[in-house]
Amino acid sequence: MSTLTVVVLSFVLVAGVTLLAALTLMRFWPALQRERFGGAGTPVPAGTTSILRWSDEPRIGWERTIENIGRAVGGSEESAPTKYRRRLIWAGLYEPRAVLVFIGAKAALGAGLGCFYLAYSLIALRVVPLPRLVAVSLILGVIGFFLPDFWLHNRIKVRRRDIVQALPDVLDLLMVCVEAGLARVAEQPTKQQSPLHGELLRMHLEVRAGRPRQEALRALAERTGVEELKSIVGAFIQTEKLGTSLGKTLRIHADAARVQRRHRAEEQAHMAPLKMLFPTVFFLMPAFFLVTLAPSLLGLLRLLKAIGQ
Repeated sequence: MSTLTVVVLSFVLVAGVTLLAALTLMRFWPALQRERFGGAGTPVPAGTTSILRWSDEPRIGWERTIENIGRAVGGSEESAPTKYRRRLIWAGLYEPRAVLVFIGAKAALGAGLGCFYLAYSLIALRVVPLPRLVAVSLILGVIGFFLPDFWLHNRIKVRRRDIVQALPDVLDLLMVCVEAGLARVAEQPTKQQSPLHGELLRMHLEVRAGRPRQEALRALAERTGVEELKSIVGAFIQTEKLGTSLGKTLRIHADAARVQRRHRAEEQAHMAPLKMLFPTVFFLMPAFFLVTLAPSLLGLLRLLKAIGQ
């Protein structure tokens, strides 16, 4: 084999191994994701819908049915209750139709559960006292009516927890970007994004669309409903008015948010033994007593039986 052939084969082998290693790193290592190498002005793919727009196409299937029920019960999007709209925004549901779908789901579940038990009692059970039939139907109707509220409460709670947990890391990244002259905090891969990244991206698009920056910041705080973020937004607005350094403000709030996150983790760690106490007492202690006392009780029963005979 000639020297030239050896050199060519070595070059091909090294290039192939290097390319394979690079593709593996870009696939599995978050610090070297493919999206991180794109420029700040990367064009948006065709067909991508902005998060500030909603589709005007009519819904089909069960969503359209529930929306029609909500429209019959709650009216139009403008006349829907404001408290539901605010809570849905806190949950990350910004589309105006979401209010009607939510109201329609409450009405449909309430009426559906009540009528289901009524029909089941009349068809399967046949003989049911009227007071019991009415009482159980009303109870199931009330439960079905408040099930969407329970779901919405849990969604808001989880979303706020995700925002608070992601706040220190986002502030650190924002501080680095501000000091380096960049603005790519929200441009993260989808699998690494938190609800806070989506809110920052929405605020960025609103500012680019012409909304004043202070108004967009206040809207960001109102959409999340997180007190920590409201205080940080207030500090940002005050910093912009006074003309002080934004980097120092970000550094201070990032340190404070990191300390608060550590305190929350320590509090949950201290609460863990107390939460484990009740399952231990009610579920494990009877089993422990049964395992330890069963042989003694069996021996005592045999002794009593022998004495009796």
